[in-house]
Amino acid sequence: MRWIAGVLVLLAAMGAGAEDFKSGGFSFHTGKVPAFVEERPLAEVWPEDAPGANDDQWRYWRYDVQVDRRPGADIAYADYAYEPRSQGNTASAGRFEIPYNPEYQTLTLHRVELRRGGVWQSRLKPADISIARRERQFEQDISDGQVAALIVIEDVRPGDVVRISWSVAGSNPILAGQSSEQVRLAYGHPILDVRLRALYPPGTEIATHTENGASAPEVVQRQDATEVEVHAARVDRLQEEGDYPAWYQPYPLVQFAPKRSWADVVGWALPLYPPQSGQKLPDDLEQRIAAWKAIPSASERLRAALRAVQDEVRYFGVETGTSSHRPRSPDVVWRRRYGDCKDKTWLLVTVLQRLGIPAEPALVDTSRGRSVRDFAPAANLFNHVIVRAHLGGKAVFVDPTLRLQGGDPMQGDLSSYGVALPVVAASREMVEVAAPPQPTAGVEVKERYLPDGDGMRLEVSTEYRGANANRVRRLMDQERLEEVSRRYREYYAKRFGAVDSLQALKVQDDRDANILVVQEVYRLASPWQQDGTLRGIDMQAQALADVTDMPARIDRHAPLYFARPGRYVQEVTLESPKGWLARFGREDERVEGAAFTYRRTLQPTATGAVLRHEFDVSSREVPLALVPGHVASLRKVSEGLRSRLRYAAPASVDAAERQSRLQDLLREVLKDQ
Repeated sequence: MRWIAGVLVLLAAMGAGAEDFKSGGFSFHTGKVPAFVEERPLAEVWPEDAPGANDDQWRYWRYDVQVDRRPGADIAYADYAYEPRSQGNTASAGRFEIPYNPEYQTLTLHRVELRRGGVWQSRLKPADISIARRERQFEQDISDGQVAALIVIEDVRPGDVVRISWSVAGSNPILAGQSSEQVRLAYGHPILDVRLRALYPPGTEIATHTENGASAPEVVQRQDATEVEVHAARVDRLQEEGDYPAWYQPYPLVQFAPKRSWADVVGWALPLYPPQSGQKLPDDLEQRIAAWKAIPSASERLRAALRAVQDEVRYFGVETGTSSHRPRSPDVVWRRRYGDCKDKTWLLVTVLQRLGIPAEPALVDTSRGRSVRDFAPAANLFNHVIVRAHLGGKAVFVDPTLRLQGGDPMQGDLSSYGVALPVVAASREMVEVAAPPQPTAGVEVKERYLPDGDGMRLEVSTEYRGANANRVRRLMDQERLEEVSRRYREYYAKRFGAVDSLQALKVQDDRDANILVVQEVYRLASPWQQDGTLRGIDMQAQALADVTDMPARIDRHAPLYFARPGRYVQEVTLESPKGWLARFGREDERVEGAAFTYRRTLQPTATGAVLRHEFDVSSREVPLALVPGHVASLRKVSEGLRSRLRYAAPASVDAAERQSRLQDLLREVLKDQ
């Protein structure tokens, strides 16, 4: 009977004069604002003393969201008003999208209007509204069934205020009410009025979470509802700084939900992953499981099963309706050879349990990491599922979606996920996803320069370890080796000019150790530069390039994401031409940063020199208070990453080169005649 009540509420919300429209095989409606909504007039003018009074790009006049979560009513209403302040922004202001899922939601438009010179003009033209599939995540191999109402607003000019209001009835039934509401109270543009209001059944207890100075919501117990409201006014724009740790976001934020525990969320998730002990799996998988059972080591059985699911079942999710959270049967996933995170997780859990390895799904949020632990518990906080296995009394987290991952799963690093909620009956709280005791990531480049006539022979060995090996392995799996070879060669061509490959690129991949080595050999035609009376050759520490980049914003108000912990080394061995004399001495420089240590050494030898850079990252992130010192230390490192090694050539070499240049000049003169 509940669905009938929902339909009656929807019809009441549409009210008199409601109309139905169809576009692209989907429907939407126009109608009155739902009865539960508290409407307020929009300000007539932007106050002169409010932030944004002189803004020349965008102003947000209102963002008002009101939801009714009482039994029989599941409606979300939004009222949004904005103003483009420049001609360049009118293009964005003149188009608007409203996403919804037609499988379980209905869209009703209440107004599309524009204010110019103090006069409101309707721009609602239902016949011109298109409804189209907007598989926003399709390029990430996810099909979620969403569509969007595409609204094109005519004749929008700078200074016009555009106001759009709509409501969406219905929500994903698989969540079974295990959801929460949240709102940001600041944006990248000034906003005059922002509000979130929610209605729950009378007597509902509310749990809340706030961030970055946001005030707690006001909770009022009414006879017909528990009302929760958050409001902010005259809010200045908040400038994005970027490079945030996974758990951090800079905006004042309020999140709330009916009071429940993490155990309640686990109780919601458990039926989605029913026991599979008696299910028959496809014959070829049953044979694989039988072979894996013969492996004596539990960790090796885990590695074998994990690799099969990671590599042989491609990632693709059809997340429409209840499939957004309910995994498909493991036998179906294996036969189809594709699935999303929950599908691949449930397949791997099923296989591990048959291999005598206790395991269960674990819910994580990749967008907020460890901060989710402090939120009001709700099922809609999570966007990813991984596996927690148990080996020798230790919990091991593995991610079956990470294709071509190498190394020992016991040493894998999923610590960026922060915390996880294991889906097992005894689970009562979030648990930490810890980093391995020792970082496994890293890059080590060894360059050896040898005299070769009037040029140099260059031998390069690049060793990628841990996560760096995983990344390169995946790239090489999707690209022709000749293209990879071209990219590697062009790096040196940009540095030294003419470069010839003396042998094909060699790749050695020890996946068990998760070490991938790339070997290159080139001939550099003219690597030496004339530097006054000396000759110089320029060296760069490309192994350190990614981890030593300066932040996009240095003047910060937020913590800084830095780099994955690991060791990054660049070693250059140079053999100089016979008789050349070094014009540099021994150097030893050290820099200590908040999240790294760096050492640069230069050692002249009897035949040339050895230049070595060592960069050890000890922490992914830098606390705000330490950012200035970290940036200063990083700047010192950057100064040493490029070096010119200078030599004095024998007089005979200088004379020969002068003669060669003179002959070239004469040939050019004769050619012109």
